[in-house]
Amino acid sequence: MSGHPLFRLVWRLVMAALQIGLRENKLIEIHEEWLMQRGDGWWLVPSPGQTKIKGVPKMVPLTDLACEALFGTTPRIDGRFFHQWKDGNSFKHTWMRTCERAGVHDLHFHDLRHTFTTWLTQCGVDYAVIQTLKGEPLPGSAKYYIHNWNARLRDAVIRLEAFTKAVLSGENDVQVPLGATSVPPSYLELIRNRISSGKMVPRDRIELSTPAFSGLCSTN
Repeated sequence: MSGHPLFRLVWRLVMAALQIGLRENKLIEIHEEWLMQRGDGWWLVPSPGQTKIKGVPKMVPLTDLACEALFGTTPRIDGRFFHQWKDGNSFKHTWMRTCERAGVHDLHFHDLRHTFTTWLTQCGVDYAVIQTLKGEPLPGSAKYYIHNWNARLRDAVIRLEAFTKAVLSGENDVQVPLGATSVPPSYLELIRNRISSGKMVPRDRIELSTPAFSGLCSTN
């Protein structure tokens, strides 16, 4: 069932998570009315979060890879791209089943948000830009001293798209040293500690280039 429509849909949701970085419920909630086309391409304007604890970005630039993940070939119902699921709870069984068939253990969908962060860091994207893409607050008054945000956000996702394509193609030498970006030392240490060499898939990284996962959801 590697070509089953349901698993292809899961693969789209995975790619959307890796390219957009929203939390699970917010990804499943994405509506076509949230999309806005500007001179530099498509942007996503999510609805505000229900609480201030879980950050939601005001705007996220979309790359071609992100758009492909959203639009797919499945007809939309009521404007929602992933209308098959109401929220994260209704998606949980499908996710567990997909991971089981792929032989992937101890991987939560939220871990893809950590992967989003890690890959942006490996691409050399500034800490402040990463936090903004995730909808997380910046320390102090940093946001008031950084200008041309839209161009910085667009540049970040373009780097991420290129990095993702390299990972999917099986290239193992695409990583940029973590020291190439300006982030607090404690943040770098956190990332390093999360990258494990064990058999389990690390919480902040998923090897999408392996046949076990990408092959399961492939449209080929």
